[in-house]
This record gives sequence, C-alpha cells and structure tokens, in this order.
Amino acid sequence: MDNKHDFVQVKIDGPRSTNEVKSQKAMQFRIDQNKTVVVYNRINNYILDAFLKAVFPHDA
Repeated sequence: MDNKHDFVQVKIDGPRSTNEVKSQKAMQFRIDQNKTVVVYNRINNYILDAFLKAVFPHDA
C-alpha cells in the first residue's frame, strides 16, 4: 500500500481589493512522519478551532 499525501485546497469567494494583505505562514504542525499541516495567518477562527479539536482531542 502506498503512503500518499492528501491535499485539500479551500477557497472562499470574496471581494478582491488591491490593498489585500498577503497570507503568510503562521505555524506548522507535524502530525506524524508523513503528515504536516501549515496554518496561515488569514485562517478563519471556526476552521482553526475544528482543526485543533480534530488533531488534539480533549477528553473532558
């Protein structure tokens, strides 16, 4: 069985402006030997929250 990386691209339509700030890498998580997640500074809060809960589950 091949270990292939899964890439998911998320695009959100929105207004484009000439003064738009470019996204920059804010942090990078190494999940395991073959999986790395890069989080950019313009990520929506609900997406970041869902990601952190999925990767780092908290048993209450």
